[in-house]
Amino acid sequence: MDALAQTVAVTWSARSVVPSVTLPAHLSMWRGVTPAKHGVPDNVYFPSASAYPSAFEIAHRAGLRTAMFYSWEELRDLAAPGHLTMSWCHEAKSNDGTDQRVAEAAAQYITMDRPDLVFVYFGDTDLIGHDHGWMSAPYLAAIERSDRALGSLLDTLTQAGVRDQYTVLFLSDHGGHERAHGSDSAADVTIPWVLNGPGVRQGYAIQGPVHIIDTAATIAHLLNLPRPAEWEGQPITEALDA
Repeated sequence: MDALAQTVAVTWSARSVVPSVTLPAHLSMWRGVTPAKHGVPDNVYFPSASAYPSAFEIAHRAGLRTAMFYSWEELRDLAAPGHLTMSWCHEAKSNDGTDQRVAEAAAQYITMDRPDLVFVYFGDTDLIGHDHGWMSAPYLAAIERSDRALGSLLDTLTQAGVRDQYTVLFLSDHGGHERAHGSDSAADVTIPWVLNGPGVRQGYAIQGPVHIIDTAATIAHLLNLPRPAEWEGQPITEALDA
């Protein structure tokens, strides 16, 4: 991320949802509504969320190629069945370098097939946070490994000559405190939200409020896709060049 610092539009004080739990937060990220709407309060999926189309589904219906690379099987429900061109999961059981494996698989697929919308999930930091505590030495080391995994993915795209064809949106689903998350505390709900790529303002600190539910709307805006009326989030156009 340090290498990208001068080329991003960023806020370090975006907000996640309450409860600040992984599956509800990701559903809000991709389906554009809060848990009060999609009806998933914890890490067990409920079909009620399908009433709100995900950005994957909007993109797929428009004929775009969509993909997910992740390490936690519960994330499979971010897209309805049949709406992903590629779905790849390496279930993480411990700190086994999963983020790097996910990055390598995603990089290989992107350079070969050039999909239009890709979600890459790095989950090692969450596992380490639960095992050792948020902001502990092992947690900070896990962040560095995830950062290197992201760097290797972007480097591969650069070497393949396709990096400038993609906009990268980097964010977290939640924060954490001690060995947990899920509350409405600032430590749990404050997240980074970082945008980089063609048409993005460079070296820009986003001034307006950003919420995790704005992510799907921003993706739709970047892909010139219609934004469903059901979505509560708004595209963060402040981060984009006029």
